[in-house]
Amino acid sequence: MDQQVREMGTAPKLPERTSEIVARVARENLADKISVGMLVEALKDRSFGVLIILFALPNAIVPIAWVLGTPILLFAVQLAIGRQEPWLPGFMNRQEIGRETFNKIAGYVVRYLSMIEGWLKPRWPWLTSNTMERVIGVYLAFLTLVLLVPVPFGNALPAFGIAIIAAGLIEKDGAAILFGSLIGLFGTFYVVALLGGIWAAFRAIFGF
Repeated sequence: MDQQVREMGTAPKLPERTSEIVARVARENLADKISVGMLVEALKDRSFGVLIILFALPNAIVPIAWVLGTPILLFAVQLAIGRQEPWLPGFMNRQEIGRETFNKIAGYVVRYLSMIEGWLKPRWPWLTSNTMERVIGVYLAFLTLVLLVPVPFGNALPAFGIAIIAAGLIEKDGAAILFGSLIGLFGTFYVVALLGGIWAAFRAIFGF
């Protein structure tokens, strides 16, 4: 009887938060390098969203879109076609990141996730259905193409938008997906406006 009472009084174990998973992977990584394939395996069913965040967030502060943006495009296309788990070519799976570099990226991602996880919660389920995930994949692919446009400060808003959308996908939060989509849209307007200004200046200078 006492055992039944103890079992009934035991609170159900909450699922591990994504920030905790990333922190644990960084903490348990004792090797000099960690492969992308190891990351995918460690993150399991959440790997789509977390890997997108891992690649997107550095683009918000460092203009290296062609290095980190291309894998996001690959993940986005896979979401659009309905894959449940990310696939990477063998040469990408074998790519390795130094422990110090990975720990810095992981620390940045953990701080970001910890900051927004208190706000994230399952809501607006119609935005996280399988059909809508495919639509979101198409939109993420579009935002990634915007991210790849080489214009000054053009990375930040699309990268933040992509990261927030990915966090919304992880936590099944339709409000976060919508918010991230709007940030990405503002980033698109900025890039288009900047390209228009550059083109207008070019025409004025060369008399086209």
